[in-house]
Amino acid sequence: MTLACTEPGASSIFQVCWVPVGVIAVVVSVYAFLHLFRFLQLLRTHISSGKGITWRNKYPSLEDLHALFDRGDVMVAAVLVASTLQLAHGDVAKVLEAHSMFKTDPWRRLVRTLTFISITVRANSAQRSQIVAWLNRLHGNIRLFEFETNTFVLATISYGLACAHQVLGCANDVELDVMVSAIMNMANKLNPEDRLKSVPTSLSAVEQFLSKQISFDPVQLQKLFEVATGNAAQLLNKRSSNRMSADFGKSLSWIQLSLYASLCRAMSLRILAPKTSSDCGLVLNLARTFQPLWYHLHYTACPHILTLDGFFGVLFDCDPSLQIPMNEVYHEIFGGQSSVPSAQRGPGRSMTAHLPQLPLAGASPAPERHLTPSSFLGNVREHFMCAYFRARLAGSSGRVPQHLGVIMDGNRRYSRQNRLGSVIEGHRMGARKLLQFMSWSFSVGIHNLTLWALSDDNLKRGRQELDPLFAMMADFIREIMMGDTPISVLEVRFRVVGDRSLLPAKLNGVIDAAEKATQGNKRFNMQLALGYGGQSEVVRAVKLAVKTHALEQSTTIEEALSNFTAKDVSKHTYTSELGLPPIDAILRTSGENRLSGFALWESQAAEISFVKPNWPGMTQSTFLQSIVSLSERNRRHGA
Repeated sequence: MTLACTEPGASSIFQVCWVPVGVIAVVVSVYAFLHLFRFLQLLRTHISSGKGITWRNKYPSLEDLHALFDRGDVMVAAVLVASTLQLAHGDVAKVLEAHSMFKTDPWRRLVRTLTFISITVRANSAQRSQIVAWLNRLHGNIRLFEFETNTFVLATISYGLACAHQVLGCANDVELDVMVSAIMNMANKLNPEDRLKSVPTSLSAVEQFLSKQISFDPVQLQKLFEVATGNAAQLLNKRSSNRMSADFGKSLSWIQLSLYASLCRAMSLRILAPKTSSDCGLVLNLARTFQPLWYHLHYTACPHILTLDGFFGVLFDCDPSLQIPMNEVYHEIFGGQSSVPSAQRGPGRSMTAHLPQLPLAGASPAPERHLTPSSFLGNVREHFMCAYFRARLAGSSGRVPQHLGVIMDGNRRYSRQNRLGSVIEGHRMGARKLLQFMSWSFSVGIHNLTLWALSDDNLKRGRQELDPLFAMMADFIREIMMGDTPISVLEVRFRVVGDRSLLPAKLNGVIDAAEKATQGNKRFNMQLALGYGGQSEVVRAVKLAVKTHALEQSTTIEEALSNFTAKDVSKHTYTSELGLPPIDAILRTSGENRLSGFALWESQAAEISFVKPNWPGMTQSTFLQSIVSLSERNRRHGA
């Protein structure tokens, strides 16, 4: 490379500068290549072993679940499939034609149905109670809408949603069952008398239930599908020609809507009549080609037009009058003072769907993620790093921790560093991270989690911070552990350890209710350490051990102490009293290299991992890397 220089000696200066830059570039390139080569080599070894690559968590997180629902094409196809299946049910078909806008204005009915589903899957428990009341008002004068019929209608919607994702070919079985459960859990909530009745909550159970109600004859279903979509297609063509002749600038939106209609039609027919239908759809084949990218990187790669808000945007661009039924549904459910979320008021310009809102007291809306090179490449890197560490974990001869203790440190620092406005916002981001962390842990085979959320020393902080924190904790426990919302964690037994006498009565009441509601869950155990201190736990365990020892042997305290052992204390730690294995690994965030007394008695034999990110900023790849390290350590236990 030749540089033109007018000043004497300038060329030598540039040459001196370019040499270290070139060396650094070569070193970085070689380093990146070696890491890429090592990653690809490990993937090849893993694939050849017959185990395959795990690109996704077995148990979906809040963001994963929201991404599954946040697809306009899937939602529209699900409504079309549900309408067709409802037409196949004689009694429901009569009600559908007589009491809805099925024939008169199918697009208005479509918007109302999509708005209902969107509200339902994003609502917290209080909002879902309002939805239930609205449904009862809406169908109160229709005698047919009782438990069996309500279950059937919701089953058709959940079946359409799950099968649409199956057509696209990426969602796993657990994710599909969680989607179905999120919708079907509404069926026995519409009437207090139905609360103890069982409903199908998995895709296979819904398929069996529907097969007993209707015939899945593909020829008949294809004819009913043409009936269900015929009026909508005619109305679309009529509105399209009128709009395009009046305003040629809207033509692009109408083209987009026509492509949408083609995609949703092809998806629906693949579900209803896979063998008899010849309408495979070029648009569907293209969508399936790019689906893995959109599925795995929903928040940074999925085109906005394919999100639910993106579909509404295109639809309202074509016909602004269709925004009226959306507003009607919001006002009918939540009252005249409610407002439609800004993302759904019109055509959205953000490249990605907004993140779901956690139902926590006073929570501000979650920040949007925009498609920038850094965010996209960062997500791609994170996705590949997670696959790499999952592969290492699957190929490791070690074992994952039986009981992982976590010191969730750094919420306040994260809040200050990211200028969130208040400390409590950092705690809310930490609560969102806890939901993700549970998904990560359960997916790698960790069945017992104890998370230190509040120490006895933390309770010395001012009421200005503690009162909102207690309210947030109560909301989190109520919604996540015992709520009936889609973000509720399934099959997790929840308990609290620590000195609960230090906690406010309202929070203790919520804890009692959550522990009772989840006592039958057996798959996973999650303990939240509140008002916990390591020294306090040891003192408590020693007192209980001495007292128990004296009572069992009917001796004085002094005599009981003469043959007192460490095993007596171990029987009275919190984990032992709960019937759980001892904490055998501890993870601490925020870069602090100390345990601060956590699991003071059990940490003697526990492996420890310290990571730099603050708790809300922790990534899954960092977590997986720590688990790989913990699982590969040689535990000699003093031998």
